[in-house]
Amino acid sequence: MTSLWRKARVLFITRFAEMTEYRAEVVIWMLSGTLSLVMMLVWMSQAAAAPGGEIRGYNPSEFATYFLSTWAVGQLMVVWVAWELDMEIRQGTLSPKLLRPMDPMWLHYAAHFAERVVRFPALLALVALFAWVAGARFSTDPAAYLAAFGLALLGFSARFLWEYTIGLLAFWTESSTSFQEVVWLVYAALGGMFAPLAFYPEWVQRVAVWTPFPYMLGLPAQLLAGKATLADAGRGALVLLFWLVAFWVLRLTVWRVGLRKYGAVGA
Repeated sequence: MTSLWRKARVLFITRFAEMTEYRAEVVIWMLSGTLSLVMMLVWMSQAAAAPGGEIRGYNPSEFATYFLSTWAVGQLMVVWVAWELDMEIRQGTLSPKLLRPMDPMWLHYAAHFAERVVRFPALLALVALFAWVAGARFSTDPAAYLAAFGLALLGFSARFLWEYTIGLLAFWTESSTSFQEVVWLVYAALGGMFAPLAFYPEWVQRVAVWTPFPYMLGLPAQLLAGKATLADAGRGALVLLFWLVAFWVLRLTVWRVGLRKYGAVGA
């Protein structure tokens, strides 16, 4: 365990040092992901114009809180490993990494995790600014923040694994990133990036609860907005753990099969 911890610590430190070189770019990346902020303005204006000043129990301030929360949680979910793997496999730069006594996946995971640490201070500052401008009112329960952070960590790990698996499809295709775009649309829709899941048709809700997406974005956002309970968080964590195991097995299977094909062509 001591050796494992030492390796993890060194890996994180080196990737963190690398990510700090891109601090300005990290902020630009954050500001480029504005879909939740745009949806916040749309729903706030709709609520302000609606009879009673609210839509399905959400007034403009509550819409601001929800969509700011989805934006903040979504920033912790950003994953780009599919693009990196697609390039590494097609260009052959994966080969040197296979000589190391470590699954290349951990190099990518450490880079993503280190980037979250670099991103977090700027994220807090931007959320505070946007909340002040939009009049958002977040939960005052510290346990809600801990539960939301735990769900975000599980959700990020689950998304990383499925994105990694998509990237591995480059073993068989000329470009695997087109699959990633399709999955992102499902993630955004069922995750609640366009609207709270309760606003969707009932049949969509019944399907969504069996997927990991609502528990990655929508549920943490509802916790921060004070519209979900710790019991909801517990159930969501169990679902995410199930999917985490499923994606791990899928990733490992595709990796092993893909490596045989990769080696067969002389890589």
